[in-house]
Amino acid sequence: MTERKKKLTDEILLDAMIRLGGKVTAAQLSQVLGFPDRTIRYRIQRLREKGLLGRVWPQTQDAKIGLGDGSLILDMTERYQNLPREFLFCFPNFYANYATYGKYNGCLTGFGYPIGNPQIIERIVRAMKQMNIINDSYTFMTNDFITLAGDFTKYDPVAGWKWNWRDWVKDCEKTLKVGERFPYEFDTNPTQFDYDHKDIEIIAEIKMYGGQLTHKELSKRIDLSETQIGVRLRRLKDAGVLRGYIWLTEQTPQMVALLTHIELDDPDPILSCFLHLPFRKEISIDSADKFAVRLTMNSSDIVHYLKGFEALRPYIRSYFIQTGVSIKVIPGGMHGFYHLHNESTGRWEMPVEDSIRKLEKFIEDY
Repeated sequence: MTERKKKLTDEILLDAMIRLGGKVTAAQLSQVLGFPDRTIRYRIQRLREKGLLGRVWPQTQDAKIGLGDGSLILDMTERYQNLPREFLFCFPNFYANYATYGKYNGCLTGFGYPIGNPQIIERIVRAMKQMNIINDSYTFMTNDFITLAGDFTKYDPVAGWKWNWRDWVKDCEKTLKVGERFPYEFDTNPTQFDYDHKDIEIIAEIKMYGGQLTHKELSKRIDLSETQIGVRLRRLKDAGVLRGYIWLTEQTPQMVALLTHIELDDPDPILSCFLHLPFRKEISIDSADKFAVRLTMNSSDIVHYLKGFEALRPYIRSYFIQTGVSIKVIPGGMHGFYHLHNESTGRWEMPVEDSIRKLEKFIEDY
């Protein structure tokens, strides 16, 4: 049998870059995909020229700087089911959104809020219901999250994930039988970081332009020396405010964000079961019994995931699964979001009532 000749396509390269994370090098991609470094570098440049490649996205624990984080799923009314998702950009604290399908059909958006004033999310949801934009909604307050890379020993750049889904069922059965403990700890009471407005500016810049910005480039954008930039970045990393990096880009046609929301009496063995999946995953905690598992997978894998999930259902108090496709990021990136921090007061200030009025105007013009 002759070996099939591999071809490096945009989809294969984007898929690998998203799965491997934001700091992956051409050499690492070469090792995973089996193509020369120079070919990888050339194709990455082509992706940038085509506008297909996004930016490196720094993950942050914003609770340490007084900013809460979460996700809001909106079930749209029949009247507004085709409302452009740009209506969410009326709210500067809604930083990115997906079209979503599942228990709730409509939009899924990530949001921020001042930790001392989580009621602003309730106020926004109430306004949307009063305007008959949504039937229902689900709010998940992210107290902490853990991001884990995919297992690329089970990935082929041409064929995709090469593993037997029945193996996951067997692994789950074994994990549940022995009561395997979840090996990661969530920090649900994070220590506050001693930050100032310059730290917020740095975070805003690297969120906007990605991890590729040099200290020199950051120094030009922020009134600080390169040395001061380096010191502040190290402090942010050491304090756990600045975590790892991932690629933020339009997903390839085959890829879907799959979010499983679960309530558990005993989280240890169930959460451990998800660790046996080869995909890149993010596991978030809202409360002691409330979790969300976000998986990035090919659409063809969803049916197998649902079949495998059957093994977990008897051990889960409640659950629902949502798909997310076609991400849209707030115009101007994260500048507007992080610049809700008032330099003079040192506080996060979000003009909710002004934003609701903008939404009312958006609906009037629709």
